[in-house]
Amino acid sequence: MNLDRRTALTGALAATGTLTLAACAAEPEVAATTPPSATVDQVEPATSGETLLGPTAEIMVGTGKKFEISSALTILVTRPNQDTFRGFNASCTHSGCIVTGVKDDQIACGCHGARFNTDSGEPEAGPAKSALGKILLEVRGADLYALI
Repeated sequence: MNLDRRTALTGALAATGTLTLAACAAEPEVAATTPPSATVDQVEPATSGETLLGPTAEIMVGTGKKFEISSALTILVTRPNQDTFRGFNASCTHSGCIVTGVKDDQIACGCHGARFNTDSGEPEAGPAKSALGKILLEVRGADLYALI
């Protein structure tokens, strides 16, 4: 029996098509997945509204204090002078590290040395190029509130 080139090619193509169809028809393997880290009712709700931070007396002039509002938001409150409170998102704009606090009249980030102005949040030194996000604060009597 002599096979010509056309018959051999047709047979090879038919065999390849059959194998391809068989591979597509097989059920796929179940991929290993990681279970979710939290269910919907375990996730913290988005922060909004107002949050009582505490008494204004806890923040001395020239210092600052951090308040962890949620796993996604930490607020740094500074007190540049007796009658002024400033609120900032405590995540450094350079790489997202939480700033360490007020040191030498500047907001300091310990990760890469960025320094920010305690009144404006503007960068003054280090690798950060943009200001810290501002958080609106309100003093009511002797208490300090963050309006988020």
